[in-house]
Amino acid sequence: MEKRIFVGSFINIPDFKKEYLNIKRDFGGILGGKWVPERNFHITFKFIGNVHFDEINRIKAALKDQIGKSIIVNLEFRGLNAFPNLSNPRIFFINVKDRTGNLEEINKYVNTKLSLLGYPEEKKPFIPHITLKRIKYVKKGIFQRKIESYENRFFGIQKKIKVEIIESILNPDGAIYKPVE
Repeated sequence: MEKRIFVGSFINIPDFKKEYLNIKRDFGGILGGKWVPERNFHITFKFIGNVHFDEINRIKAALKDQIGKSIIVNLEFRGLNAFPNLSNPRIFFINVKDRTGNLEEINKYVNTKLSLLGYPEEKKPFIPHITLKRIKYVKKGIFQRKIESYENRFFGIQKKIKVEIIESILNPDGAIYKPVE
């Protein structure tokens, strides 16, 4: 039996519900795709994909110094952005600013440890973010103007995270993410 997994940390932005409703209203007719439910907000350190149960145990053992531990951070959620860029947006997200540098350290740790198991290290730079929507279509001109109005909007902070192996269960209504036991 296999599970589709990644290494990440769930994010909870207190009092974000109303702000998220405003974002959905403001960008709803501009961006096509499914909105990510708040319960699925996370930072990804390493997407792994489908693996057998015995491989999950190897991954847990390799990451034992970080998995499940509460880690002090100073994350600030401010402004909206898109990957790869605003001219060709595919992923719509909230910017995450880490004032401690701990996310970068965790990312290096996870990638280094998993490279010892044969998982290639990430070539792209690590840019912590919270995905709001995978974009299917966009009205580019309107999108670029609207996103500017959110450039410095403050959404909240988070002071602790927990690194987890997270299962991604795909279904027609969207993915469900849950920690691997």
